[in-house]
Order: sequence, then C-alpha cells, then structure tokens
Amino acid sequence: MKVSQHNRLININRVLILALTLSGLLMDGLQIGDLPCTLAVFVWLWMPLCTRLEAHMLRWIDGKHARPNRHKPLSVV
Repeated sequence: MKVSQHNRLININRVLILALTLSGLLMDGLQIGDLPCTLAVFVWLWMPLCTRLEAHMLRWIDGKHARPNRHKPLSVV
C-alpha cells in the first residue's frame, strides 16, 4: 500500500470516528458536558500528527540554533 493511500485511510478513519462520536453525543441532546468529551476525542485522534509536528519543530529549532563547529580538525604531519 502506498504512503498516500495509507494516510488517506487513516484520515478517513479519524473523520468517521469523530463523526460517530459527535452523533452519539448529540443523540441525547446537546449538553455542556459534551464539549470536554468532544475535545478529548479530537486530541486523541490527532495526537500522532501533533507529536510528529512537535518533533519536527524541535529538530528545526535545534538545527537553526546549533553552534557551528569552530574547531578545525588537526592535520597529521
């Protein structure tokens, strides 16, 4: 399976889980307690993507602010 197909299936799965969760929460009527549950489901579904984004940003920041190597290698005479 190609990476693009795999990512598409994962995203479809996420949207389906979110839609079913929201429809289940709304079946008994909209309540204020539904908001934290909905947010928790949203964060849970997209946590791998958020973690990957965070790791990418940390690598970018570390690479941008890394000190250049000022020591020249010793030449062998």
